[in-house]
Amino acid sequence: MDYMKLEEKLSQFKGAANESDLQKMFEELAPAFLYGGYIQVRKEYQIFIRTVELYFHSEKEDGIHDPIVYHRNGRDIDYLPYFPLMTLNAHASGFDITFENETFEYRASALIRSYEVKNKEGLFLKWEKNKDGKYMFALSPDYAFNTQSTYLYTLLNGFSLGKDNGIYWVDSPRKQSVAITEKTRQNVFKSESEFEYIKSNAQCERRWSFNREEIV
Repeated sequence: MDYMKLEEKLSQFKGAANESDLQKMFEELAPAFLYGGYIQVRKEYQIFIRTVELYFHSEKEDGIHDPIVYHRNGRDIDYLPYFPLMTLNAHASGFDITFENETFEYRASALIRSYEVKNKEGLFLKWEKNKDGKYMFALSPDYAFNTQSTYLYTLLNGFSLGKDNGIYWVDSPRKQSVAITEKTRQNVFKSESEFEYIKSNAQCERRWSFNREEIV
């Protein structure tokens, strides 16, 4: 496994002109998110990415287009400035770690689709219904992971991943012994327009979702 730091890997990512090359790049990048470390939330929590969905949208006319991408030109506003590398972007589907590039004119991001949360005592936080019927993060001594990506807002804020903000990425590579599973992204459909997301009834066939079966 390549133990290059995540920020370094993302800074070297330059996109691709065709989907075959982009698929290979994503396959090489996914282990860095799944096995390369975790998000430290102040001194309280560690968030490990278990399933990551990757997104790529070129702002060029002849580039690879992914109309479902939230942070791009022409979706909600004509022009959006590019995010700095490894910015947390909160949106209606959850949280992205972004790696956009203004020079090469593309938007790219990693959506945290499922994840484990451990507190400073090493207990897992599981999003579940308590005895009063209220859903919330509850402590569990047993292994647990969460698939409710939108509820990360209870733990994260929309800051760049930097120590000054108290929320930052920690490079802590772990050994990978099980192959990463590739699949299509959840609730992503083919668009009826190349430049505007208009949901069709057909599932998007891009296998840009990567899952880790091993526990942390």
